[in-house]
Amino acid sequence: MKFRTMTSLVALAATAGVSISATAQDGAPDDQVVSVYERTRSDYTAPGARSGSFIFNPTIDAGARYNSNIFARRAGPTATSPGEVDDLIWAIKPGLTLSSDWNQHSLQLFANADVARYTDNSREDYEDFNLGANGRFDLERGMNINWGVNYSDLHEDRGAPDTNGLQAEQTRFERFGANIGFVRDQSILSLAANLRYQNFDFTNPDLLGGGVLDNTQRNREKFSGDVRVGYELDEYYDAFVSLSANRVEYDDSQATGGPQRNSDGWEARAGASFDLTGTSRGEFFVGYISQTFDNDRFGDIDDFTFGAQLLWNPTGLTSVNLGVQRLIQETIVVDVDANNGLAFASGILATTYSVGIEHELQRNFLVKAGASYATNSFENTVRDDDLYTATFGGKYLLNRNLSLNANYNWDYRNTTAVGQDFKRHVFMVGLTAQW
Repeated sequence: MKFRTMTSLVALAATAGVSISATAQDGAPDDQVVSVYERTRSDYTAPGARSGSFIFNPTIDAGARYNSNIFARRAGPTATSPGEVDDLIWAIKPGLTLSSDWNQHSLQLFANADVARYTDNSREDYEDFNLGANGRFDLERGMNINWGVNYSDLHEDRGAPDTNGLQAEQTRFERFGANIGFVRDQSILSLAANLRYQNFDFTNPDLLGGGVLDNTQRNREKFSGDVRVGYELDEYYDAFVSLSANRVEYDDSQATGGPQRNSDGWEARAGASFDLTGTSRGEFFVGYISQTFDNDRFGDIDDFTFGAQLLWNPTGLTSVNLGVQRLIQETIVVDVDANNGLAFASGILATTYSVGIEHELQRNFLVKAGASYATNSFENTVRDDDLYTATFGGKYLLNRNLSLNANYNWDYRNTTAVGQDFKRHVFMVGLTAQW
């Protein structure tokens, strides 16, 4: 089980379902825990186009969504803000993957895009795209080297902490990432080690009334690595310890008079993972997290950390996902200090609690619901945010190639920052085609 459980957790955060019946998990191994939304259904799954030892899978989503507050503003007009503005957005999302079908090793190439057009606010139109590759080189049974590379050109959500409420357009950013890792999962002792690199480059959006927001101070790169050692307690349970470290370097965080933001960090964890055949899988841990800044005025961010992910099958048609996560995020937010002077946030200590459920009403009719609560503490300032979200959705599978989707999202930010509260409702309907 070991690192099979660990790597599966990446998918758990975005899913909320499992089935335990053999008929419900069509095409899945008997011991595999599979989400209701992710499980294979042979009569509703596109086979893809084979070319030699590769399989080509193109997809396209097309639909519309109504957003009650596209600028993530506080309700009610003020002298500096017109308040909430709604709009109808038309979007299309093409994507493709090219995956190897080899007995040993693996290679996958992927590309996708998200293109949106606003009915009444064309300056909010965007064209995002993401492309990359990943692979695995098998050294021997239970031992491999894995790697990945990814490039994205994206827009930042209007409700993001570092977004300025006076922007006339969205902030766009480019993100490049690369990683390489080693996994040894043999006998009762297992080992995983990873190295990662990320680079962020932000645009300078226009401001209302003229001028631009200089985001040069946000451009940065991050180097990180981690090592995890696991011990198999029995067939279903592993204990593990892990240690990670990072270095964050800004290109010029003082470009607009701000402070130096370079920092070093580390995190130590101890916990356990489990994989109960056809029933549930998950992981939980406790530890300590720290980020130390080159700039002495920031001090350090130090705190206990904890986390958990559980994917559970209460019935053959229903699944539940529970999650807890704590991490340190980068920010350039400027708030006030205890004496009402300017205070530069060193980072965000973010803790998120989430719950989700998925259910199969019929073989081709799926529904889901979820909720989350997060606390964001802006260190070195008095600002604290409480973030609430709720989601509801459904999917109707028409055949192997087509499905209908409908979703509703609600999010609310309650913050100590003056005038930064907002609520937002988003309704979405769409059609997905796959081959």
